[in-house]
Amino acid sequence: MLIIYMPYHTKKKNSPKKNAPKSKSNNKKRALKKEEIELFKTHSKHHSKKHIDYMKKFIMDGKGCFSEAHKAANKAVGK
Repeated sequence: MLIIYMPYHTKKKNSPKKNAPKSKSNNKKRALKKEEIELFKTHSKHHSKKHIDYMKKFIMDGKGCFSEAHKAANKAVGK
């Protein structure tokens, strides 16, 4: 039995996936924005100083945005 593979059925090695998530290495170290500072004022009422400090460092190191920092702080420090 002879099997012929059509070109669109074969996989190329080392080819990037179409819907692969983009890396977040584009972020650079930066200062906090005015909006973030305002968010921290209300956010600090519900969370510990360790949590807030972890989030600020996370954002300033360029690792992600406010919501990503919050998720990481919850995992690392807790509420």
